[in-house]
Amino acid sequence: MRVALTLDDLFLELDPAAGGSVSSLKYRDLNILRPAPPRCGPAFDPLQYAAFPMVPYVGRIHEGQFTAHSAHITLHPNLPPEPHSIHGFGWQTAWKVAADTTDSATLAHEHTSDAWPWDYTAKQTFREEDRALILEMAVTNLGPNAMPGGLGWHPYFDRKHATLSLPTTHEWFPDEDTGDNQPSAIVSDADLSAGRTVDSLKLDTAFSVGTPTINMAWPTHSVTMSSDPVFSHATIYVPPGEDYFCAEPITHAPNAVNSDLPQAVTGMRWLEPGAALTGTIRLDISI
Repeated sequence: MRVALTLDDLFLELDPAAGGSVSSLKYRDLNILRPAPPRCGPAFDPLQYAAFPMVPYVGRIHEGQFTAHSAHITLHPNLPPEPHSIHGFGWQTAWKVAADTTDSATLAHEHTSDAWPWDYTAKQTFREEDRALILEMAVTNLGPNAMPGGLGWHPYFDRKHATLSLPTTHEWFPDEDTGDNQPSAIVSDADLSAGRTVDSLKLDTAFSVGTPTINMAWPTHSVTMSSDPVFSHATIYVPPGEDYFCAEPITHAPNAVNSDLPQAVTGMRWLEPGAALTGTIRLDISI
């Protein structure tokens, strides 16, 4: 069952069973996010939704493999034909409604250890304010030892006539064979700080950002997506031939769990038992 929140002219619809995804975000009759198609029955594809959560890690883990506490961990590929484990598990799992009012809702997802050898719980709390959506995300390690943890949000926007800017400082270049991921200083062609038309871009790229604020504008409106400092990275996805683009706040670089670089560079956190990683993302809409 979908959950609808309405405050004045802002309308949000959530589909907890479909990976805790957003199915619609509208201001009056204007779609702020790409709307999801109608869904009948249990089948769903979160890649067709307006937005979905990434937890307990973001981006790819190369071939689903890493080492923790001297144990070799192998995760199943979850986005064929990719050989990697991508975006965590929350986006392919049913969430439960933990709280629901007219202008806020909390969705919860609980994981019992399996190939990912930690129990954890994740929450998303959505709140509406005047022309603003606030999303609070959290993941808590319930396992017996430290767990790698990350958070991210994967929204879809209309690319037609869109412009995009964010204060990029470094671009991450993964090695397709080894998965090794290294940041490089931004060159002018990849610099998004001054703003670019989305149609001029072709990206599937993770960036380190100076300030986690993404500005997007269309002839009809603009959206400022500002995040807590924990979202020290962002992925920009502009696939060729599609009518959408994605601007994703994320807490760590892809495959960071396999990196020897320090946390200050990759953003990767290791959560001790009982510890939580939390962060807030805010979308402000201007008409």
